[in-house]
Amino acid sequence: MDSILRKGLFLVTVTGALASFPVTASAADTDASGIMPSVGIEEVLNDCYTSQNDIEVEDYLVPTRKGEYLDMAFANVQSFLYIRSEPTKESEWVGKLYPDYAAKVIGPVGEWTKIQSGSVTGYVYSEYIIIGNNAEQKAQEMVQSSEAEVPEEAFTYAESKEEEEARLAQEAEEAAAKAAEEAQAKAGTGQAVVDYACQFIGNPYVWGGTSLTNGADCSGFVQSVYAHFGVSLPRTTWDMENVGTPVSYDQAIPGDIILYDGHVGIYMGDGQIVNAINSSRGIGILPATYTTILTVRRLI
Repeated sequence: MDSILRKGLFLVTVTGALASFPVTASAADTDASGIMPSVGIEEVLNDCYTSQNDIEVEDYLVPTRKGEYLDMAFANVQSFLYIRSEPTKESEWVGKLYPDYAAKVIGPVGEWTKIQSGSVTGYVYSEYIIIGNNAEQKAQEMVQSSEAEVPEEAFTYAESKEEEEARLAQEAEEAAAKAAEEAQAKAGTGQAVVDYACQFIGNPYVWGGTSLTNGADCSGFVQSVYAHFGVSLPRTTWDMENVGTPVSYDQAIPGDIILYDGHVGIYMGDGQIVNAINSSRGIGILPATYTTILTVRRLI
């Protein structure tokens, strides 16, 4: 007998019985619907002995379990696929499936398919999902290529509208906290620039000069201070208007440079700048808003 005895039969019993009775297996009739008769092992063997028709014994066996992932679906999209509350494009969306996200098919497949993914149950447009044997194959490939200990962990599922809103809010909060940390770190570095620059308050202003001790003009002062920290700046205020990163005045932190029409200074914080003012006042401190601000630039 060439038939493969599948799950549900006792291999030893059948093999022994057939070896003892050298007869040809024969088939019992099925009804018009093709549904297999419900039989036990004894009836199978009895049919084998008494029927005049040849049969395949495997016809009586319990059918093999269907593919483990045949009831799955995968989003076949470039961006995302809405899961809607009703099978219409006008209905409210309740969740999203991103590329290759997994779902379980829980309703008939037509123009729309009812699915469940994560905590979301709803309808997706069938044109944009992979189902059936293709889904089974894709699932097997994902499981095989995954390092997850549990097969189900190889799949990613949808998030509801509420879950997405919560995630985005958390991401925004984390981004703001990170930005604040970076600003604080830069402010610490900028404060070092301010502290260094303030050492030269009272030294002379010299037109065209770049010496922090013997004299500098406004752009020469800023250029020389930043050179001490390894930052190379152009010589004139007009060229400095395009360096670094622009920020608004209300976002200015210590160490930013503030440019005016023909003048530049280093922001100290608290609304003040340290700068080479003029020949009568030398290097000193002015209100940051003493005149119209053209731009604020962040260098470090």
